[in-house]
Amino acid sequence: MLCFSTLLAILGLLLAVDSSVDEPGQRLVERRYRGLKFGATNQDYVLFKPRMEPVQESYSLCGWVKKILSGERKYWFAYGTSSDVNEIYSSDNGFFRTLSTYVDTRSKVTEQLGTWRHVCNTWSLTTRTVSVYYDGLLLGSVTTPSGKRLGLDGYVILGNEFNSYGSNFIFPFGGELFKVNMFDKELSAAEVNEMADGGLCSEVEDKYGRSRYLKWEDMLLEEKSGDVTEIDVGCTPEPKEKDEVVETNSTEDCECEQGNGTTFSRWDLLRGEKFFNKTVSVELVEELKQTWEILGDFKGATVTERFISHFKFFHDGQTCS
Repeated sequence: MLCFSTLLAILGLLLAVDSSVDEPGQRLVERRYRGLKFGATNQDYVLFKPRMEPVQESYSLCGWVKKILSGERKYWFAYGTSSDVNEIYSSDNGFFRTLSTYVDTRSKVTEQLGTWRHVCNTWSLTTRTVSVYYDGLLLGSVTTPSGKRLGLDGYVILGNEFNSYGSNFIFPFGGELFKVNMFDKELSAAEVNEMADGGLCSEVEDKYGRSRYLKWEDMLLEEKSGDVTEIDVGCTPEPKEKDEVVETNSTEDCECEQGNGTTFSRWDLLRGEKFFNKTVSVELVEELKQTWEILGDFKGATVTERFISHFKFFHDGQTCS
């Protein structure tokens, strides 16, 4: 049985999901069409610690980068471990590092302040090659040490770079990012070119399914430090025909109309989101559905009154199990 405090937390999550529909057709999952804008101080960043096993032996880091501050040492992505605080870093002017190996393409990158550029950094243990692409074009490749893999205890930071393990950030980015994804494979030149040619608002990254391991929409959910804000980059989901709509595990209670013939259950909106820093499971979604259905019987009262009047008995003598 759920305890009173847990039910309150669940209710808060459900209300957050429902209130995310600002206009008919807007879904919570569309949040991935938002960008991030970073301030220009050392305190402006997004820091998190993911599991890195899937990308330990191969990865591709790709995203759209807008350089706003002139000059060098403006880092938009970094990954640092306890043994090497600079395992990966990517600057906004063509200077990169992977596994102690530098790829310096600055002489080939024309500075374009305020312009979105598609940037990719690819590597694999098999090829021992780290490559840098700008706008779909290969600018440089360097060989990495034999047998060297990514460390697994590292932190990822967006909008800065490490000077010590998980802290001491001294090179603020001060620009904008959009659709930064890390894939668990070394993308080919043709695949990178396809992403760049697709443009800022394409959905070509979706074709890689689970190979898109660190997803932009998940990064947007991470805690933001300092002056980091979500921004509108002018992209909206591509309309889909009815016969393109993918069946979901939950088709009842469809309330969110896309405007293009696609409907989604409010419970579909939850899948892939996070609850207490954990991805919401199918089982938890079902539990949330039951709670919501009970709460639905209390229309007309305030949320607090509805909740307390129905679940007060949990607080008056019941224990959590």
